[in-house]
Amino acid sequence: MPKSDIDELIQGRNTQYAEAWRKTGIMSHPVVDDIAKLHQVFPEGWYNWVIILNKLVRLLGDPKNIDSWQDIAGYATLVVDYLKKENQDG
Repeated sequence: MPKSDIDELIQGRNTQYAEAWRKTGIMSHPVVDDIAKLHQVFPEGWYNWVIILNKLVRLLGDPKNIDSWQDIAGYATLVVDYLKKENQDG
């Protein structure tokens, strides 16, 4: 993909998603130690937590984007399913 196409894609996404890539980092900074602890105690769930935060921030730019809402539900469901299976096996 030519650089101009990439720049155009990035600009469109930044507008639609309110620069969620940047704001997620800024918003998570105050709780970076908590996120690190989450990774230590629940490595299967920490990534989903970060992605859900990112999807929530994206909704600030486009609150009616159904894909973001479905993604949040999907990532949460993955954790719930994992925990249910872990509880059954444990």
